[in-house]
Amino acid sequence: MITLTSNALASSSTKTSQAQANEVQPTRTTPSVTSENQDTQPVFSSRAEKLAQINKEFDITTPGFRISQQFINRLSEIGFISENEATELNKGLPLTSSGTQSTESVETLKSAVEIIFERIKNEDGVSGLLSVLDKSQQILDNLDGSKSKVFPIDPTTAAAELDHYLKSDNASVLTEKEKQSLGDLKTAFTIADKLSPEQRTSAEISKYMEILKRYS
Repeated sequence: MITLTSNALASSSTKTSQAQANEVQPTRTTPSVTSENQDTQPVFSSRAEKLAQINKEFDITTPGFRISQQFINRLSEIGFISENEATELNKGLPLTSSGTQSTESVETLKSAVEIIFERIKNEDGVSGLLSVLDKSQQILDNLDGSKSKVFPIDPTTAAAELDHYLKSDNASVLTEKEKQSLGDLKTAFTIADKLSPEQRTSAEISKYMEILKRYS
């Protein structure tokens, strides 16, 4: 005959209770957020992350980048510009042969600026415009502020200069195609201002570049 001591009974009872508890309570796991959910409902905690996401979607740093209606609307969705600003910018976009609205590509716009500069550099009343055109290349190469946090000229000032010139009598020296190119350039300056690196610290730019590498 086997006699169970009180300690043995207590131990057996404890093990039975633990086993029952394990059966009653299933293993809990922390739900994970899938990449699909992140794409559907992205949450950006910093300006750097917003910039990285915009670059991921539109390749701002490439020569073929165009400022399109889709791009402008996306800037509004993410919070870089207001809905009213998006509406005004979209109004200035030319209609392409494919039926969409967008500026010329950065590469084409840079070439157009060079041609305009050379063609009108000896005209009267164009000194202010020539100064803007001369500095525009560096802005076009740095729309998202990834290369430098300082522009050679304030984009807002440059856009205002272009707007003033295009409305002046001196604009008569330009062809309609050239006027449209300068209109596209004005839009690019406005975008550069909205993504302006002057509003970010060097640390934020470094963070942006780090995030951009992860997206590439």
